[in-house]
Formats: sequence, structure tokens, C-alpha cells
Amino acid sequence: MRKIWLAVVTVALLGVGYLGAQAYSSHVFERELTRALENLRANQQWQVTRDEVERGWFHSSGRLKITPVGEQAWWLSTPYVARHGLLSTRLDGALQGYLRSSEFESLQDGSQQDEKPLFGDVLDSAEPRWVTTLHTLDRRAEGRLDIPSFVVTRAKERLSSEGAEFTFNGHASDIRIKGVIAPLQLQNETTKLVAGPLRIDSRYRVAGGGDYLSQHIELVLEQLQYDARQQASITLLGLRYESDTQLDEQLSIDASIALDEARVAEESMLSGRFNARFERLNGNAIRRLQAQFATLVEEQASDFWSLSDAERKALIERLEPALLATLVDSPRFTLEGITLQSPLFGVDVRGSGELIFESDNSQTLNIDDLLNGNTQAWREHLNGGFSWQGVPPLMALQLGLSPDTRQFEMQVEQGNVLINGKPLPTLF
Repeated sequence: MRKIWLAVVTVALLGVGYLGAQAYSSHVFERELTRALENLRANQQWQVTRDEVERGWFHSSGRLKITPVGEQAWWLSTPYVARHGLLSTRLDGALQGYLRSSEFESLQDGSQQDEKPLFGDVLDSAEPRWVTTLHTLDRRAEGRLDIPSFVVTRAKERLSSEGAEFTFNGHASDIRIKGVIAPLQLQNETTKLVAGPLRIDSRYRVAGGGDYLSQHIELVLEQLQYDARQQASITLLGLRYESDTQLDEQLSIDASIALDEARVAEESMLSGRFNARFERLNGNAIRRLQAQFATLVEEQASDFWSLSDAERKALIERLEPALLATLVDSPRFTLEGITLQSPLFGVDVRGSGELIFESDNSQTLNIDDLLNGNTQAWREHLNGGFSWQGVPPLMALQLGLSPDTRQFEMQVEQGNVLINGKPLPTLF
């Protein structure tokens, strides 16, 4: 009899523990979803609502609607179902976009309904599907979004895609996104443009309540080809962009652009690479500028680009002290290396150097002058120098140099450009 009671108590404890784990998993899901929606709203670019909400220990469901601030021409809607397990919650759903009828009519002749679904109506495609797993203990999430192929036809033009897929993993303060967009093809009676596949790899990290931020982005377009009737085809192969951004005491950005090969009529024409670094923008000033900008835009109850010219000018004037404060550490642009090669034309150009914006008296500058093209006062803060090798004869002639010059030094002194110690001649 004692063994029977022991078994009953054990089963009861297991049952209570199981229900407790289910309840905790459901609680963690609600908390993390609420936090994610609050982060979206705090971005000041999106309006986010949730309705049709049903909460439970084993299942939850609802629908999210995401709309750009100040923009009612389109919005996204995604119903979801969450299945809570002991150690994780699995969500899945479909993603649907909607266009106002006026926007739809600009893409394709159609009826006068107030709104049109993007997938299945504007695009000949099924809705994208997504799935996400949220791990209860470490708050880590992983997921996938699949966008099916689609076709858009307008008059004698046709846009088609073979679809796309994206994956992500991590948590709110450290997330990585990878994706592949299959080739896109745009064609009409005389031309055809094919782009892709495009590969995406991005990682975003934040710490210290936003005081530290790091972001890595890598984009690789494997091929871009343009064909036109009675014209030579143009093909770009291996076009890459990569950047690393870091914000702590200062903001720094490392960026590179590379092209494996450019072809014209299947003839190899060009390849090259560009590496640069932009640094020493004051980090505290950047954060203050972001906060002030968000507050001012919120006061306008709209996004920056929907403001009138007068409203944008007034906004920039109010932000001017914060903008100028970002320059107090003397920002520097470093050209770590640029190469441009063309065996067909005998070109092999290489260059490097740096340009510094001196911060002395920079707080007296006027942003409005810069925007209106009155740049003299700004240019006087520029100093630096660049070295160039393999200069083509035509470029040497344009710079006032002997056509057999293959190397020169460029100096920038208070905004004035000197070539080998002589003022830069008028180019046009």
C-alpha cells in the first residue's frame, strides 16, 4: 500500500511540475513577444498592433499588424499560432501584405476595392510562411521565412522571381540573419535584366542599454546581366559589399566593395576593390542625436520623409547643436586601399590615403550652408593626403601632369587640393 501511495504522489508531483513548466513556457512567450513589440514601437518607424489574442498554457494565438509611421499605403498582417512545450515554444504563421487600391492600380489595372492583398492578387504567389522556435531557458530564438516564387505582369513588362528564404537565430541583444534571394528577372520586348542570386549575412549586437552596438552586413550578388536588342550584353560577376559598424565611445564604420569581373559581350573588362574606414564620430553625441531625432519626429506625429521642406528644415535647425557635437573628435576617413584593373585597356590603378575633418571651431559651422551648397567654411576644416599609382595617361593629362606620369601625391590643405604640390587644375 505504501508503494502505491508513493507512486501516486510521484505521478502527482510530475503532473504539477509538467503543468508548471507549461505555464512558465507560456509566460516566457508572452513576455518575450511583448518585449519584441515594444522594441518595434520604440523604433519610431512602425505602428504595431495585436488583436484576436487567445492565451493558454498549451496553445496561444493572435494576429500582428505592422504599419510604417505616417504611411498608410501598405501594411503587413501575420496571424500566428504558438504551441508551448516544456523547454520551447514553436510559432508558425503566414505573412500577408496589403496595398491601398490606389497603390495597387499603379502596379496593375484592377478593381476599386479599398485594399488588395499583395500575395495572391498583386503577385501571382502564395503567402510567405514562417516558423520560429523560442527556447524557454536561455531566451534564444531561431526561425525561418520562406517566400515562394511570383510573377508580376504589366502591359508588356514582366517581373518574375524564384523566391527567397531567410533564417535567423540568437536573442534580442545578439541576432544573426542569413538569406538567399533567388534570381529576379525583369524583361520587356527589347531588354532583359537578370539579377541574382543575392546572399545576405548580417549580425546585430547591442549591450549596456544601447551604449554599445555592433553590426556586420555582407551582401553578395553573384551575377547581374543586362541584355538589349542590338546591343552588347553587360555582365557583372561577384559584386560584394561588406561593412562592420561599431558604436561605443566613438562611431566607426569599416566598409569594402569588390567586383570580381565585369564583362561586355563576354569580353573581360574590369575588376576592382575598395576598402575604407570612417571613424571618430563622438559616440555620446550620436546617441543624443538619435534620442532627440526620435523625440522631434514623434512630436510631428510622422516620419522624416513625409514632412514638408519647411518642416524638415526646422527640424534640422533644432538638431544642429547635436549634429555639430558629433564632430568634436575630428572625424577621419581612411582609404585603406583601392584597386582598379583592366587587362584589356592596360589599367592597374592603386590608391590609399586619409582625410581628416579638423574639429577646431567646428561648432560655429552652419548646417544650412552645407545643405545649400555653401561649403567654403566646411572645406576649410579638411586636411589629408592620398597616393596614387598606375595612373592612366588620360587622367594624368586631365590633372595637368605629363602623360607618362604613373604616380602622384594628392594633398588636401584646408580644403584646397594640390597635385604634387601644385593646385588642382580646372577639370571641366
